[in-house]
Amino acid sequence: MGLRMMLMGGSIFVLLVTLFLPRESTRGEAWIPLSALADTLAEESRLDSREAFPRKLDRVVPNHAFDVGEKLTFVVRYGFIKAGYATMEVREKIVVNDSFPSYRIVSTARSTRTFDLVFKVRDEVESIIDARGIFSWQFTKKLREGGYKFDLFVNYDQLFGKAHVKMIRYHSDEPLRIKNQEEFVIPIPEYVLDVLAAFYYVRTQDLEVGVPVIMNNHDNRKVYDLKVIIQKKERIKVKAGTFDCIKVQPRLKGEAIFKQKGKLWVWLTDDERKLPVLMKSKVLIGSITTELVHIEGVPLPLKSQIN
Repeated sequence: MGLRMMLMGGSIFVLLVTLFLPRESTRGEAWIPLSALADTLAEESRLDSREAFPRKLDRVVPNHAFDVGEKLTFVVRYGFIKAGYATMEVREKIVVNDSFPSYRIVSTARSTRTFDLVFKVRDEVESIIDARGIFSWQFTKKLREGGYKFDLFVNYDQLFGKAHVKMIRYHSDEPLRIKNQEEFVIPIPEYVLDVLAAFYYVRTQDLEVGVPVIMNNHDNRKVYDLKVIIQKKERIKVKAGTFDCIKVQPRLKGEAIFKQKGKLWVWLTDDERKLPVLMKSKVLIGSITTELVHIEGVPLPLKSQIN
């Protein structure tokens, strides 16, 4: 358990999912075969869409924080042990539904070669984020962590307020064999965000100490009110440089889950880019640190960077 928790902290979004949001499980749940649900759900969705009036997605969120080409590389440590590396990358700009320019953002986490011998991790998460309103259109999570193999696919029908979710759990051996799978549709509020998109949304905001940022966040079966507390300003030194930073802490609004599973702090550069410089978490098994080691596709030096 300890090794898995350590390496699942391979990137910021993974820690958010792992430590603070309920994890998908086959225990105590009725997993319904995809073949028995797919046709019914598709037909219900088409009928509902014809009857519903589409939302007017007119939100505009100014974004001076990130753009295509940005790639951030992190080293992940459990205590003093180098466990793996993570990346967060704005890969390209695409058009969704022939109308909505959007960013394709990909984050990866992988264990080091040495740690592969003990616990191999190859995770990839992708989010399609509306470039104008900074909200989610699509989310994909592919986890390969030791014997744990899980895929999550979400299409966000923002116009009609529905998320179409598909979850697949695989057997632990290779090649991949499906153990169980499920597909369902849940209602979503306007401009809902997946966990990776939520992080990029926070980066676009004017962060003021003491003033929280609150957003609707979706993961698996539920939508949560996610609150990010802006705690204080600090100067932080990492391998990528020394930066004046803003320290923030994500919390689930109205939930006690943080007290049960751990705490997370993230240091963002105190400038318009708000790059994640450092992340620290405390969990039952110890502490995880994710440190920025390399910056690509961003004009340097940053305004917050100390020479």
